[in-house]
Amino acid sequence: MERDWRTQAMVVGAVAGALLGLLAARLYITSVEEEAAQKGETPRLSLARAVPIGLAVLGVLRQISAPPAKRSARKKR
Repeated sequence: MERDWRTQAMVVGAVAGALLGLLAARLYITSVEEEAAQKGETPRLSLARAVPIGLAVLGVLRQISAPPAKRSARKKR
């Protein structure tokens, strides 16, 4: 049975999102470890660092999900 294109899009999106999330987490961990080593501290996840990252992710998702007509209207401003 052939899969519906919506199902395929969801599966591809989920896999791509998981892989990008793992890569982003690895980059974040490396950054925090380097910063903590320079300061001589133990690495910790803080809310002050997590909130801006979450807001940036929401901004990217908003840009991706916006219809093409709205995207071009934003560029004209």
